[in-house]
Amino acid sequence: MIRAELSKLLSLPATWVTLGWTLAVNVLLTFVIAVGGSAVAYSQAGFVVLGALATCSEYTGGQIRTTLTVMPRRVHQLTAKYIALVALTVPAALVVALSGTVITMAVLGSWAVPWEVAEVTAYVTLVTLLGAAVGALVRHTLAAVALVIGYLFVVTPLVQDTVFAGDVVTLAFWTPAFLGIALFVHRLRDA
Repeated sequence: MIRAELSKLLSLPATWVTLGWTLAVNVLLTFVIAVGGSAVAYSQAGFVVLGALATCSEYTGGQIRTTLTVMPRRVHQLTAKYIALVALTVPAALVVALSGTVITMAVLGSWAVPWEVAEVTAYVTLVTLLGAAVGALVRHTLAAVALVIGYLFVVTPLVQDTVFAGDVVTLAFWTPAFLGIALFVHRLRDA
């Protein structure tokens, strides 16, 4: 199942366009801002789009009916989709995090410590999975992207130091919660 989900994800042109633009925007913003971490704050939007596309693209043309006919165990199917998404996201997030670090080093002469690269990679992966979970819940790409980006760029700055803040620790709590809710809802409803 994971191989099938990964194959579907890798065959979507939107996957590669989204990842390409996300990396390009990250590199451009890093040059402009000259601070690697700040550029990731904006390029995370590309990863939200990737997560939403991964779960919502099948609903657009009715492909989900075929998928669920071939893989009737819905929880396994959606879990396989999440695993395939992580397999794609982690290397892409690592490239984005390292590109920001290398450019920052070249421009400012400062080097990010390895755990900062790991933290950025984990953060972006969690953001991608959050986009996928919300996408599975609303089944519409634009709505999922708007909700998650609204949370990250509007709600998060307003509620710093609360249980709704958008840092890695908070996302490590909320993302699995939303993934679980999405699995439960996906199991119960019609395609």
